[in-house]
Amino acid sequence: MSSKQLTVLFVTLDGYGHLNSCIGVAEKLVERGHRVIFAMEKAWAGKAKRYAGIEEIIFVDPNRDPTLGANEHWIKFMDDMKSTFGLSPMEAVKKMDPKLQQLFIDTMLNVDDEIKKVLDQAKPDVIVVDSYTTIPAVYKSGIPWVWLTSAHPLSCLPSDDLPPNGTDFPTNGDRKQWEEYMEVFLEKIMDLVVHFNKRMTEEFGLEPSMHGIHHESPYLNIYAYPKEMDYLDIRPLPQKWQSFDHFIRFTEKDESFKIPQEFLQKPLGKLIYVSMGSMGCADVKLMNRLITILAKSPNRFIFSLGPRKDQLMALPDNIWGESFVPQMQILPKVDLVITHGGNNTVLESLYFGKPMIVTPLFGDQYNNSQRVTEIGYGSKINPFECEPKEFLSLIEKLLNDNQMKERLARISKRMQSSNSTEQVAIAIEKVVQNKDQA
Repeated sequence: MSSKQLTVLFVTLDGYGHLNSCIGVAEKLVERGHRVIFAMEKAWAGKAKRYAGIEEIIFVDPNRDPTLGANEHWIKFMDDMKSTFGLSPMEAVKKMDPKLQQLFIDTMLNVDDEIKKVLDQAKPDVIVVDSYTTIPAVYKSGIPWVWLTSAHPLSCLPSDDLPPNGTDFPTNGDRKQWEEYMEVFLEKIMDLVVHFNKRMTEEFGLEPSMHGIHHESPYLNIYAYPKEMDYLDIRPLPQKWQSFDHFIRFTEKDESFKIPQEFLQKPLGKLIYVSMGSMGCADVKLMNRLITILAKSPNRFIFSLGPRKDQLMALPDNIWGESFVPQMQILPKVDLVITHGGNNTVLESLYFGKPMIVTPLFGDQYNNSQRVTEIGYGSKINPFECEPKEFLSLIEKLLNDNQMKERLARISKRMQSSNSTEQVAIAIEKVVQNKDQA
């Protein structure tokens, strides 16, 4: 326990992946006696304080459609990016729409005055930020702050000695391929970086960023990736950086959640969990393709069906699902996970020792798909183009890979004993202690 109660403010991008990672850290801070507050956009009110001991301060984004609920804003945003889903990383970056990326940046920067009001109200001792862009109000506040990255480590800490973020290129792959990708990528984002830094200097009075569209924290920067998966032998951590095994949340439990007994008792094969993430499950065409393919499997599947459940085809006998399912309650029960490759789901699957088939849709999901495959914790497949027989055969291969099960058992045991979120909480406490001693 810390000798001094701190007020810790979390300012996070309003998406489930970001929120869930921050909740995992917040739970431990509450347990250690601190006051924890989340700055929540109005549509997300209540999503953090349902966890015991967490408070919320609500702000309003005046530029958002008030009729859209939590996550619907970003689902609608991602609808415009679906044309890149399933493409190779190079083809996807070539089709990237810079106007959409600029809208993404401006959406977060345009609430800076609201975040400043939250800071004035909360009066935190330390701020934890999970955002892809700098939050000027935080940077200028003079309050110690920690940049927490809930995505793949290459999204926050790239290296010339590692594949680019947003690719599934092998770690020991063709450097020329990396360079060709980066040439196209940098050409695409150059105007975005110029736009971002112009706003930083002219509107917010900050120095231009040396890291694209964000500034690193001068206090502490952290990410989660288990050492078995990380790249520390290739890219050691720079100063002001720490890595941890996970930011997994544990206290949420839906007592009302029940998998129907008649489904569990069906005389079929193994139990498999399917989640395309809060964005991917809104792709009705993709979801229907997965349902059609997996209907032919001898196994049973639990689906996270997402917000467009009513638009999906009727589920066959071997598939059951709901719009939302409590993932942390399901993972211990299943034999295999089919996932889009979001960082949270990958780490949670490893925590419970579950093999994965990663079906990346965009961004750092490609990096996770490659890393899971090359380290030997699963395989990757293109869910848009793969042949049904290929997908079904891969499922059976992983279910029967005993050597993979042994590797997963080892990483699961170590991750469960690592006390990762408490180590994160202690690191956050030390940021304040170091500031007080300076």
